[in-house]
Amino acid sequence: ASALLPYPHGCSPCQPQHIIPQFRAGGCKSICTFLERSGLIHNKKLKCNADQGHIPPGRSECFVPFFAHDAVHPSAAGHGIVTDLIVNTLATAELRTCKGEYFPRPDIMPLTTFVAENFEELKVRGDFIWVHDVARIFAKWDALNPVQNVVGTNESGNTPGFQLFADDNLKQRPGWISTNPAGGENITFALDLTPNQCYVVYLATLRSYNLGMGTMTVEVRDYGDKRDGTFNLKTTTTKKIDSLWSAPISVWSDVQVTQDGTPGCTGFCEVTVTTDPLVVGRNGNKVKLLTLSARRCSHYHETTLH
Repeated sequence: ASALLPYPHGCSPCQPQHIIPQFRAGGCKSICTFLERSGLIHNKKLKCNADQGHIPPGRSECFVPFFAHDAVHPSAAGHGIVTDLIVNTLATAELRTCKGEYFPRPDIMPLTTFVAENFEELKVRGDFIWVHDVARIFAKWDALNPVQNVVGTNESGNTPGFQLFADDNLKQRPGWISTNPAGGENITFALDLTPNQCYVVYLATLRSYNLGMGTMTVEVRDYGDKRDGTFNLKTTTTKKIDSLWSAPISVWSDVQVTQDGTPGCTGFCEVTVTTDPLVVGRNGNKVKLLTLSARRCSHYHETTLH
């Protein structure tokens, strides 16, 4: 790894002054740390801390300039390398196609089989027709807001325990957040889609290795066609989500709530999130909701819904 990863820039010294104060205490992350966290070397715990005497005499840690110091993101140099690779791939394919030397066919293009088994399925799975976020990322933005009243009740779409705010130090990452150790806080969102079709519902939550993360129960209630003014409950789908995971990273994570083979949402649906009580052994019960989205089902025939 020390011979491969530093190419073509070589090792560089740790420069903690370039780390923003929020992450500076963790120091720079060496190639050894990257390998340790990747799990590429099985059944062996790497020792990468120079301050604790893990580095042999006469050796020093190797830091690379194309990774950021947080061991997660590319640096400016890293983004440049990624850009060059993408542009070269697209330009090469276009040039060869124009010359008649090459035509990109689905049967020779790589396919990530855990995402889709064929290209038609991949097209459906990548075409999200409903995306409501807590933060503006693109020019078009549909805000994620709870419903005023839940269908069939006079109750508000959220309890006071769920509030929309940014809890990071830079105040740049808002979300619908609940931290009540007792649980029982709930919030409801609605999806209003073309009726008599099958949709797969996703909920993006913050997932982290921090023991302050909590668990939740997500319920999708499908009412189908609401155009006649009535709301008849067709199906209910529930799913447990744990915001704690083992990966040493805190990121948005899209969780698929309903399935492709079952019409869990066929038009107008409500999605209610209810927090669970504090899990024994954890020091917090944080649940953070970020995005509600939906796409069409890839394994279900629309004719069966009429």
